[in-house]
Amino acid sequence: MSRPQDGSAKGVDAKTQDKRVARTRRAIREALLNLMAQRGGADITPKDVADAALINKKTFMAHYASVGAVIQEMEDEAVGSVSEVLDEAAAATDEEGLARAIERLGAMVTDGASGLGRLLRTGAREDVVARIQLGVRERLGRIVGAAEDDLACDFLAGGITSAFRRWVGQENRPSASELSRRVCKLVRSVAAERGASR
Repeated sequence: MSRPQDGSAKGVDAKTQDKRVARTRRAIREALLNLMAQRGGADITPKDVADAALINKKTFMAHYASVGAVIQEMEDEAVGSVSEVLDEAAAATDEEGLARAIERLGAMVTDGASGLGRLLRTGAREDVVARIQLGVRERLGRIVGAAEDDLACDFLAGGITSAFRRWVGQENRPSASELSRRVCKLVRSVAAERGASR
């Protein structure tokens, strides 16, 4: 009896292989997040991650070119999920819509089990926040009609990001609706200034 020539001779179908790849990549990411939380991201090598993930270095290298590539992938996913919420916030036609987006973003950031929440508790925090601030700035620019080099829009994006970070960290924080009201007031003031200067 001859064996099939379609690659199934090994008895491993693509679905099983995909599950193994996903499981290995998840173990690598989980191990790296744990190491980053412990060490703050300083000098973590592929071997460190492989050992923590209970795989060998060769397996790590088969999935990722470097530790930086793993971090980049996690940051991209985290920022992508935030971008969806920022788009929702930018499309909000009222303060309540913005408040819902703020609540959703707050839940994502404070969820210690989510990729975003965990990244924000590591040495990658500032890079992630900077990328989020850039996303806020891009959407603000579209809303208020800002130029690429607009300092007021940069300042406003930094202020909104900072206010949100403070809001998330407060124990007795004001409601998302109150934060939304304040953010809308700031954005309207910049938009009004734009209209007056044209």
